[in-house]
Amino acid sequence: MRHRYFKKISNQGFAYLSLLIFMAILALTVSSLIQVTSLINRRSAEDALLIIGAEYSNALYSYSQYSPPGVEDEPLTLQELLRDTRKPDRVKRHLRQVFPDPVTGSLDWGLVTDPETKRIQGVYSLSENRPIKIGNFSEAYKSFANKLYLRDWIFTAEIGRSIEAGEDAFKSNNNLNNKKFIDPSTLNDPLKKGSSEETPKRNDGLISPNELIK
Repeated sequence: MRHRYFKKISNQGFAYLSLLIFMAILALTVSSLIQVTSLINRRSAEDALLIIGAEYSNALYSYSQYSPPGVEDEPLTLQELLRDTRKPDRVKRHLRQVFPDPVTGSLDWGLVTDPETKRIQGVYSLSENRPIKIGNFSEAYKSFANKLYLRDWIFTAEIGRSIEAGEDAFKSNNNLNNKKFIDPSTLNDPLKKGSSEETPKRNDGLISPNELIK
């Protein structure tokens, strides 16, 4: 009887230990899935930032190229990119809308301005996140390599010029159509050459995940 009793206790203890091991493995699996999902979402947001940032770069470049003689070729506000009235006989739209930052979700952007004129020379995310992508950038974005923070990705008219010259892989329509994080109703053909008029037609280098997860 005593032998059967101890055997029963032993079996129960083994079952309990097995349950604890199973729960520990399950917790580790769930934690890993959460971390992987977070990395995927962050990488998707970074890709979206490159595309939306290109919208601003294209708009700044278009604004500078559209400037009449003797007129400043940089805007004072982002709203001036939506409605350029520097030519009295024609209103030009260099940007369809002020797009939100896909990383922060905010309409607020950091602005690089000329210290004297206060005119906008570049736009950047206010995110304090470290980028996952640190290399293998296309020619237009080569200055983004090895930057420590996403706020160091500054979108300028020079990038717009590079895109216009065909130096950016994101310009491909096939590439753009595969970006499932983009809302087609708001980001249709974001890297189309040139800019629309007032009434527009409706027509890698990775770092270790262990360094990022905190």
